[in-house]
Amino acid sequence: MIDQRASYWYAFVTKPRHEKKADEALKAAGIESYLPLKKTLNKWKDRKKWVETPLFSCYIFSQIPYVNRYDVIKIPSVVRIVGFHNQPTPVRSEEITAVRQLLSGDHHLFVHDGPLPGDSVRIKSGPLIGLEGQLVEFRRGRWFVIYIEAIGKSVLVDMNEHLVEKVETILFHRL
Repeated sequence: MIDQRASYWYAFVTKPRHEKKADEALKAAGIESYLPLKKTLNKWKDRKKWVETPLFSCYIFSQIPYVNRYDVIKIPSVVRIVGFHNQPTPVRSEEITAVRQLLSGDHHLFVHDGPLPGDSVRIKSGPLIGLEGQLVEFRRGRWFVIYIEAIGKSVLVDMNEHLVEKVETILFHRL
C-alpha cells in the first residue's frame, strides 16, 4: 500500500485527442503535469508540416498525492486515473525521467503495447548515458526499450549495440 499523502507520478486517461487541453488545464490549475510530446511529420496533398503529437495517445502524467486525484479528474478532458483492482498505480519517477531524456534528443522513437523481453542493459555513452532498460531485437533491428508498467507501454529507441553494456538487474524498483 502506498502513502496516499505522498506525491507520486500517476497516469491519467484523457478523452481522445484531448491530451494537450488536459495539460494546459492542469498547468493553469497549478497542478504539476507532464505530457510527453514527439515531433512527427504530417503530410497532406499540398504540404508537409512538423507537429508535436503525444507519445502516448490518451495519457497524461501528473505528480500529486493520491488524495488529490479528484483535482485532476475534475478537469473536463480527463476521464480517470490509471489503476488496477481499485488500487492506485504510481508511475516510477525513473520512468518519467527516462522518457524525458529519450525525448530530449533527435532519436527515432516507437511505442509498442506491452513489455518486450530482452537483455537488461545500461547505456554507457552518448546523450542517453546512464539510462537502463532492455535491449531487444524487434522489426529487424536492435532497440533500447523503457517499459512504463502503469500504462502497459514500451518506448523503443533505435540503438547501436556498442553503446550499451549488460547489467544484472534494472535499478527501477516498485514503490
